[in-house]
Amino acid sequence: MLLPRPRAYVDWVVPLDDQGREIGACHDPESYRRYLEWLADYLYFTDISIPENQKPLLAEFEAKGGIESAVFWTSDELGMSCWDVSLIEEEYLSGASYGEFHANQLKTWDELPEDWRQEIEEASEDFFISEADYDRIGLEALEARKVPSHIKHSDIPYRPVFAKLLKSVETREERIAHLDYFFSNMNDCASK
Repeated sequence: MLLPRPRAYVDWVVPLDDQGREIGACHDPESYRRYLEWLADYLYFTDISIPENQKPLLAEFEAKGGIESAVFWTSDELGMSCWDVSLIEEEYLSGASYGEFHANQLKTWDELPEDWRQEIEEASEDFFISEADYDRIGLEALEARKVPSHIKHSDIPYRPVFAKLLKSVETREERIAHLDYFFSNMNDCASK
């Protein structure tokens, strides 16, 4: 099963609108553009420490395409996995052990039509979640609770990585384009 790369919730600063309220979510093109422009500058000029769980991720992206690679892979995986991740997080936060979660996975697997099961090539990788991934996703969900509930921006779990990689993108327009791609691709992938 496709899961997002390691996430970290260490920075959730957001800009203010004209009335002095935090832009916690974008509901129209104007607020989205304002947030995007602000974020392109904020990540470029702000140093955000890289959490331990994202250091290998940063090294991978630095070696393979920089910010372009980072926005592609994180948005693809975050978007395509959002429904599965939501289910894992709910189970973990409700106190379900991995054994209970896995028992539910097995029950669901057994209830699938045989032709569907045959289409899934590697059941252990394509359908079932490992205990390590269950714990990682659950712990990330716990960490995400630090973010105020009105702040919903999907870049937040990857801000440390994006901030580091965007330092090498000198023009504001390019930084905006990379971040716009992240949001657009993530939304496209989530709707599939």
